[in-house]
Amino acid sequence: MNGRRRFGLRGKLLLLLLGFGVVPLTAAILLVYRSSRAAITEQAENALRDLAAQQAVHLDTELRRQRLLLRTIVGQLTVADSAGASAAQLAAALRQALPEDGVFDGLRLVSAGGEILVDVALRDVEPHWPSEAPAADWATHRVELHREGDQVLAYVVGLGQGENASAAWLEGHVRAADFPRLFSMPPHLMAGAELGVLDEAGNPIFVAHEHGLNQVVAGSVGRLPDTAIVVRGGTQRAPFMVAFAPAEDMDWYVAAVLPLDVALAPVSRIRNLALGGTAILVALLVVTSAMAARTVTTPLAQLADAVQEFGRSESFAPVRQRSQDEVGSLVRSFNRMAQDLVRSREEIERLHEAELERTHQLATVGELASGVAHEIRNPLTGVMGAIELALKRIPQDDPSRPLLNEAEMQLRRIEATTTQLLRYARPPELREVVVDANLLVDRTIRVIEPQARTGRVALVAEPTAEPVLVRVDPEQVVQVLVNLGLNALQAMTDGGRLTLRVVRRDGSVEVAVIDTGLGVPPDVRRDIFRPFFTTKHQGTGLGLSISQQLIERHGGALRLEETPGGGATFVVVLPLQEEGESS
Repeated sequence: MNGRRRFGLRGKLLLLLLGFGVVPLTAAILLVYRSSRAAITEQAENALRDLAAQQAVHLDTELRRQRLLLRTIVGQLTVADSAGASAAQLAAALRQALPEDGVFDGLRLVSAGGEILVDVALRDVEPHWPSEAPAADWATHRVELHREGDQVLAYVVGLGQGENASAAWLEGHVRAADFPRLFSMPPHLMAGAELGVLDEAGNPIFVAHEHGLNQVVAGSVGRLPDTAIVVRGGTQRAPFMVAFAPAEDMDWYVAAVLPLDVALAPVSRIRNLALGGTAILVALLVVTSAMAARTVTTPLAQLADAVQEFGRSESFAPVRQRSQDEVGSLVRSFNRMAQDLVRSREEIERLHEAELERTHQLATVGELASGVAHEIRNPLTGVMGAIELALKRIPQDDPSRPLLNEAEMQLRRIEATTTQLLRYARPPELREVVVDANLLVDRTIRVIEPQARTGRVALVAEPTAEPVLVRVDPEQVVQVLVNLGLNALQAMTDGGRLTLRVVRRDGSVEVAVIDTGLGVPPDVRRDIFRPFFTTKHQGTGLGLSISQQLIERHGGALRLEETPGGGATFVVVLPLQEEGESS
């Protein structure tokens, strides 16, 4: 149980520290990564679109250059033809127009009727000429592809020679092996991007990559666009972006391909660095949090053990203070509190022992006083009877008669004292009945009314509107109220007002006896219920003690309260007997 408690507190502190450290950091990394990914992706799309458009312009420029070269050759051939040059001379002129590093690897002259007049090749390489001659209607076409199935073997550029020439068309052959040299994108333009050239149907002419261009075109583009656009696609290996841009002078398109992982490589590196830093930070947070939790929980666990040990036993060993922070202040306060409690416990035990000894002494004195009172009453009765008999026989003018009267009065006082002493030592048996507390107040007023009238004291009863039932011995409770009322009358030597008020509380009934006399001095309030304590010249000091004893036997209480404006208020509290309860 102790281990689980410590682990639970440490675990909660650890989770709290990690939650405030790792969660916001992770959320910030994710937000930054997502926003950076979106921004970089947008920038990559714009750059890829611009790149495709630039390469389309480059493709147009290259084809125009090739047509210009054919136009130059056509001009030379026209001059030679007008001079009556033979086929051999024309072939030689065509070979001279084919430099080693030129664009064309083959040239041929085609008549208007489709007859091939001259066919020359470069570097002893047989060109892949289309079987048709001419290869296309060069009045409407600028370039014609030569395929065998899905494979592109070459493309042909054609140009007419004019009306006076015996040959109608001049065609230039560019084989597929030269496509990378003509169409490849310089690597410095956009790192990681690759190039492709498509025909008007979206079929690859030249593809310089392996990113599934055919699948992208078939799955993402219904037809090739008239302006540069960017689409996203993917294969089983990786997603990528493709920008399409049309060439102006032919039905060809440039496709620039960029894998997403290449475009997002910078932010991925930042993400990996952030994740690595987060992992390191988490490890540091775990270690720091564990140390912080241990710093907090170890003193608290020791403090909890000390509290339990202090509660089980009377001994106390101060808890070691390990720091000067709030936890250390708590330990210091606990040590001080525990030491105060130890001293208080010792003082309470000392007072308890003294009270037990005093109670034992009082019990002994009470038993002794009860025995003495009982022994006094028998001879006291005889002496009082003798004095009464003597008073009956002595004449009224006898000088000894006043002495006998005084002796009789003192003997009756002794008898009253012994009676009260016996009543305190041996309380009478309770004879409880259910009665309305308002009736008890009425009986009390009727008893003390003559003395109140004599002392010019106004009696006021304040009963409740509804009956309030209590289960008591009516005679004993009335005796207590009469005793309190007589004490109040004696305190109002110059007249005054005596109020008996009945108030219903939750589960109890309070009968307050309120006078307007001199009140009870503060220095004697704690002693007024002590047996034999009195401030009167005459009296035994047992009245309030007996009253308190009787009320407590009924399950109630008798207390003294402050009275605004002077005077004294004694409150008798009795348990309420609810209607319907068993009597």
